[in-house]
Amino acid sequence: MKFLTYLNVSRKAKPFKPKIMNIEKCAIIGYDLKPNELKPLTSATIEYETEFVGKVKITIPAYMELFKGDFEIYLIAGICKQRTINGLEPILIDNSFIQEGYKKFAPSSFDEKCMLLNKVLYQLFGKENIEFELMAGKHFALGYANPEEFSRLMDQLITERFLTVKNLKKMSRFDGSEIYIGVKMTSYGKEEAKKALPKMPLFGLVNQEIETGNKKIDEKINHARTLFFSEPQTIDNMRSACETLSFILEPYRDSLKSYFSSKDVSDFFQLVNGFDIRHNKDAKKKIEEPEQLEWVFYSLLNTINTFAKLEKKYSK
Repeated sequence: MKFLTYLNVSRKAKPFKPKIMNIEKCAIIGYDLKPNELKPLTSATIEYETEFVGKVKITIPAYMELFKGDFEIYLIAGICKQRTINGLEPILIDNSFIQEGYKKFAPSSFDEKCMLLNKVLYQLFGKENIEFELMAGKHFALGYANPEEFSRLMDQLITERFLTVKNLKKMSRFDGSEIYIGVKMTSYGKEEAKKALPKMPLFGLVNQEIETGNKKIDEKINHARTLFFSEPQTIDNMRSACETLSFILEPYRDSLKSYFSSKDVSDFFQLVNGFDIRHNKDAKKKIEEPEQLEWVFYSLLNTINTFAKLEKKYSK
């Protein structure tokens, strides 16, 4: 696909001829894009999906910049792949994101990458006890790593008995990358992965399209979900996500009484507000564990989702 780039010129300047550029490669890892992987260019963003990095949404300036600079591209690849696996919309990759913004979504240490790789392998294969195959030169984004580091992550998980592997080969056509054949998660690996997953039964809410009829509110809801599930998960990010949802729901306190009893609404807000989300009331229950924030987050999100559905149903 081709797009035109324009420069601002003064009236006295010579006529500028647009430069036609081809969109042929993934800006993140440089691999060639297939024609069916690239969406039609309809705005100032480029969108495509590949098996290596999942769904990508990137501005034209950021697309061009990634080919010029020295960026932590494998962390960005991991973020895109993880969001695709979790059914989330691709995050917008712009210049601020590739400079600093990606850091709040990406792991910062080798051990973190190990735990995140183990978790995603459980999501993809371990839950159903499936035997699988991995290639470092193809599946590296699962570990937020380049192929060489991905091999070291796999070696660590195998050494620590999170995984078992039947055979290990080197594939010369992928620059010597290892291929892991007959991989399965051990019981220990599965248990450790479960500890890193949300415990709440309403986890499917993250994949639902919540539409309130107000575009700005919908954007805030999606921002809160992105923040809450961003990797690595931190108490501060989880707390900020809960705070965003609480601000969204608060103005609808009276409207909720149209569908729920006044007592139920009062009890709900008393329970949710009983946790010190905003760090500003000494009398509140202190949030020190992620499980507490999971309860608050899903309670708020599910209430917003239910209210939006009922409003849509009865406003017809």
